[in-house]
Amino acid sequence: MTSDDFLSQLERHLASRLLSSEALARYDRGRLGKAFLAPLADAVARLSNDFTRARRALTEAASGDYWRDARRLAYLFHFLPRNYVKAAWVLTEAGRHAPLARQLAAKSRFVILDIGCGPGTASLATLGFLAALRPAAFHVNIALVDAAPNATQEAVELLRQAVAWLNAERREAITLCLAPQVGAAAQVESYLPSGGADFVWLSNVLNESDHASAERQSGGVPAWVKTLTREGLAADGGLYVIEPALHETARAAMRLRDALLEDDPTLGIFAPCAAAGPCRMLAERPARDWCHVALTWKPPPLVAQLDSLTGLRSQVQKFFYFVLRRDGKRAAEPRQGWSPWRVVGDLQREKGREKRLVCGVDRCALLTRFKRDRRPENAPFGDAERGDILWLSESPAPLADGLRLAPGARVERQSLIE
Repeated sequence: MTSDDFLSQLERHLASRLLSSEALARYDRGRLGKAFLAPLADAVARLSNDFTRARRALTEAASGDYWRDARRLAYLFHFLPRNYVKAAWVLTEAGRHAPLARQLAAKSRFVILDIGCGPGTASLATLGFLAALRPAAFHVNIALVDAAPNATQEAVELLRQAVAWLNAERREAITLCLAPQVGAAAQVESYLPSGGADFVWLSNVLNESDHASAERQSGGVPAWVKTLTREGLAADGGLYVIEPALHETARAAMRLRDALLEDDPTLGIFAPCAAAGPCRMLAERPARDWCHVALTWKPPPLVAQLDSLTGLRSQVQKFFYFVLRRDGKRAAEPRQGWSPWRVVGDLQREKGREKRLVCGVDRCALLTRFKRDRRPENAPFGDAERGDILWLSESPAPLADGLRLAPGARVERQSLIE
């Protein structure tokens, strides 16, 4: 089942369960009227404001409030699909790593720890990822942790439904064990799985948690995150962190990434960085820069309708992420004679040249291609999107404002989007 197929089923399921029978009938005919969606659109606009302009006032204690009023439906119909595609995109990068994909496909039991789970969005994406990776039967234990009881209840319902949908298309079944727990992220000792988890998710959690004061500003590692990585992560597991693509939240997560790698030398960066060590952007670029991905996708019908009513734009999802592992695997595994450069900026066109911000093994810099150097063998430079990896056959040459793509260099694009 593709992500698009899953989101279509999910949207109809939510409409059937949470809207009226008339609304469902209209949905099945192709479109809900404004009368049905106006109250929901208002709640979406309010919640979007909570997540952006009101972000600084949002604490972990208050973050679950939207599960108690109309914003709950706004989250399920509008923000759940958007967050699902982000998690699915990050997992796709793991699936494209052949050794890691083989390693996961050989396992028959998995453990997921989903902290600040909301309606189980990251776990839903992980289930779909594993189902596509492993056609044989497998079992999944999922620990769902959230401060809002209504959120964990939604997660349990949706995950059970998702397994039913997936199993309807499979010859060998997925079995599921769910352990919902109500609690704050910092209460990590009470929900760590024995032996650690294969997937530890912190999706849109750090920016809402109480560590945002002194430790967040200084770039330190909160005690509960240290415990999580040291005791909650399996030896061959991954820590998956997704944060909003806002300047403040992304740079705070970038500092946390550095602090985690410094605090625990057994951890290594899988993605997005081309190499371990301190963040090149933090070290070398102006404070106005921040790392993030821009993912283009086709929203399901109700998300698109709610966008048209609210003025929001869901077609491009921007977010920051990083993945840490202990087994030394990297999304950009070394290739003899080639250097990897992650695209972290949009293409800028100037007279006689094109340039984009890229992050490589030893630096983060503007990489320039002069118009006279355009060739078919370096065409991927212009085609790449944020988040892609560009492999260069020759090292770039220094320029006054960054680096120059060598005239004879070949460029290959490693993209997660087909």
